[in-house]
Amino acid sequence: MVSVLQDPLEKDLEAGSGNEVVTHHLEKTGALHHLKTLGSQLDALGVETRGIERVPEDARVDTKLWHNGEVWLAANCVIPSFGIGILGPGLFGLGLGDSLLTIILINLFATIFVALLSTFGPKLGLRQMVGSRYSWGWYGTKFVALLNCIACIGWSAINTIAGGQILRVVANETLSNAVGIVIIAIITLVLGFAGYKYVHVYERYSWIPTAIAFIIMLGVSAKHFVNVPMPVGISEAGDVLSFAGTIWGFAIGWTSLASDYNVYMPAEAPAIKLALWAYVGLNIPLILVQMLGAAVMAATTADAGWAALYANEQLGGLVWAALQSVGGFGKFLMVIFMLSVVANNIINIYSLGLSMQVLGTWFQYIPRNVYAIIGTGIYIPIAIVGATNFAASLENFMNVLGYWLAIYVTIYVEEFIIFRKCNYANYFTAETWNDPKSHTVGIAAFLALCCGIAGAVLGMDQVWWVGPLAKPIGEFGGDIGFELATGFTAVAFPPLRWLEAKFLRSRGYNL
Repeated sequence: MVSVLQDPLEKDLEAGSGNEVVTHHLEKTGALHHLKTLGSQLDALGVETRGIERVPEDARVDTKLWHNGEVWLAANCVIPSFGIGILGPGLFGLGLGDSLLTIILINLFATIFVALLSTFGPKLGLRQMVGSRYSWGWYGTKFVALLNCIACIGWSAINTIAGGQILRVVANETLSNAVGIVIIAIITLVLGFAGYKYVHVYERYSWIPTAIAFIIMLGVSAKHFVNVPMPVGISEAGDVLSFAGTIWGFAIGWTSLASDYNVYMPAEAPAIKLALWAYVGLNIPLILVQMLGAAVMAATTADAGWAALYANEQLGGLVWAALQSVGGFGKFLMVIFMLSVVANNIINIYSLGLSMQVLGTWFQYIPRNVYAIIGTGIYIPIAIVGATNFAASLENFMNVLGYWLAIYVTIYVEEFIIFRKCNYANYFTAETWNDPKSHTVGIAAFLALCCGIAGAVLGMDQVWWVGPLAKPIGEFGGDIGFELATGFTAVAFPPLRWLEAKFLRSRGYNL
């Protein structure tokens, strides 16, 4: 069996023959041939079957650049964004003022990288993980893609937990969290299975009812808002840094799939316009919805009834506390909030299949759509099990996600600025995207990753580990993991990348 899996297909691909080889071998294999036939039938129904192959110029039919903003607007105008905001006062004990300032500043900074990486979709015609080969290397990108698969599953589970808790409160405890989780997962699967066009159509409109619901929540709950005093001193600094790490993890999480949603836009689209649309589309919902979450959570310090609802029902109870004054209409708004999770989750489920296909040639045999089904089957039980403690699950996941994505982004951006001279033409994607000899191996990126991990370990502040550089910050420490991970990686990668390129060029690589 091993000899079959390593036969001429892998060698042909490494020689650069690419997708034609995959098609040729699919025609010769039984079960895999049926997968190809299934793909053709789905394509006839308007379901996107294109995987990680480079999108040719004549297929770039999405000319409305504002689509690069709407997808991020909808994906973040959701109840999980609200859930991030509540962590400032609720988990880290911050005042309202410092919570709001942290939300604004960290989001404005983190989304710069998402906006930049989103420009590579039209310019290169490649999905995010495929474009990563130019900085992380042919083999290094496989590791990054694996981490991204794990992140997509984790995101989906965390998001559906929020929706499940809300539905349980709407149903007056007659339904379990699992019911809401399954409903959200099924709707997400249908859209993620259908592909790029359907994802964009859904995102174009889905944010509107959710935005209206958030505005109504603000109107009916504002009279309860209180200005929780802003603490001072080193303990406050530690809490702010830890909350900042959580916000960073949420915002920077989009970088690992930033260019998956605009590869059908023309290559001549101005990069500055692409970036600005993404930047605005991200920050409007991230900042405003998270600020609302922080304000509603801060109100629990002055209202025992709200505090009790949150203590008993977590996120769902807090949302109901803010909306209970409008009775049954409040329950209707909560259903909208529950369904808003779909707009966030389809991004993860759609990109999951693309990341899986990057893992290896044989993974490309399986259509992207099939991975959406597999991923859904994996994250549903994870969400059901983790639904008992939303805040802690969210905070732990965001921080760990933020560490590795800080490393990923640093390497990607340094490659673009230092080694590609900020010129997209220096990537030569039309000829080299699927040719291992035109990419680095990934040794430099891997070693820089190790340096970044060392920085994260020194600065992280988690229940299971507090780094030696985090301990002096605050009474219980303060998380500076993503900052140190970024710094260590930024220093290590350029010289390592230069040495790797010099070594590989002498051995026939076209770098």
